[in-house]
Amino acid sequence: MAYTLSSPPVTDLVAFAAGAGHPDYPCLSRTHAPSSCVPCADFSPWLAERIRQGDAEAVGEYLWRLREANPGLGEPLDRLRQHYMALAGRILAAPLERHLAGADSQGYLDLRVALVLLAVHEGFSGFIMTGEAADFVAAVMAPHALELADAGGLVDARNEFVREMAREMSYWAAWPILPPDGLPPLAPPDDPALRLLQDALLSLPLGARAHAVDSIRHLSAHPHVPKTLASLSRYETRKRGLDVAESSRLIVDSGIAAPSTDIGAWLGTWTRRDLLGFLAQFGVGARNSWGKERLAEVARTECAEQLRQRMAEAGVIELATEHLEAAKLLRTHVEAACETWRVWLAFGTGLGVDGER
Repeated sequence: MAYTLSSPPVTDLVAFAAGAGHPDYPCLSRTHAPSSCVPCADFSPWLAERIRQGDAEAVGEYLWRLREANPGLGEPLDRLRQHYMALAGRILAAPLERHLAGADSQGYLDLRVALVLLAVHEGFSGFIMTGEAADFVAAVMAPHALELADAGGLVDARNEFVREMAREMSYWAAWPILPPDGLPPLAPPDDPALRLLQDALLSLPLGARAHAVDSIRHLSAHPHVPKTLASLSRYETRKRGLDVAESSRLIVDSGIAAPSTDIGAWLGTWTRRDLLGFLAQFGVGARNSWGKERLAEVARTECAEQLRQRMAEAGVIELATEHLEAAKLLRTHVEAACETWRVWLAFGTGLGVDGER
């Protein structure tokens, strides 16, 4: 860390934001309304160091700084601030090993950081299962080999919640009752190529790691459709804190993705209007009656250099060749593990209202 750990939490936190935040709320995004409580950066490195030091006050300050523009709950501000301080303390003390085994110290640290990032917007109750928080956790924890402990207890708690809610709301009546062994494993397949991809993911801070998994999930399903990394970051990832330009650079530097040179595949993602506008920009005559394939062929013939330059400027990428097969394994694993993380976030964190679930 380049920041002095002995600094007051507020000063240190604002310094980490490095002036990228909102004029009135220095830790919040400039491009989103402050009330949406979207961080201006990926604060996971800062949080990891504070959690490693056991600094619950600093973690609570982070939660408060992210929530102060939209504190909610309808209570006095000083009481709300105390609420987030107490929540930070509970996250640092949460008995993660109760339902999760097999992680090393880095794995449990990453999970606590992820819980803090989620806590800005989420409550840890059964209702968290209806959102996409589990997708974020499945992404950031994808490199870690975890085993679920007392899976039956978690399934029982989940099924009880679903039955109770189904008595009042038809939405929950559509949720199936899970069998005792109905949760997919959290440990990824033991595959040498997948371990290399996991190692690359471990080198990334949590925001960039989630962005990388977003990209892997899309590109492994559509390997011949190059995209920009910016277009492959899901809102669920961005709202936890992400500098897309920085995370894109880190993902390429990690070797997970590489700049694409497939002009034809990239042009396949353009619309007719995109192609007509591009050709007009460079003075190439084209008729409105021409189809997309003919427009693309003219663009490749007449403007190849301009297309290569635009691809580079846009940051068009594809999965690195050495990770193609592993990416498919990772996508399958993450999509299955989301269901297990959904249940764990609702009933396994120890952060629920009753302190037991």
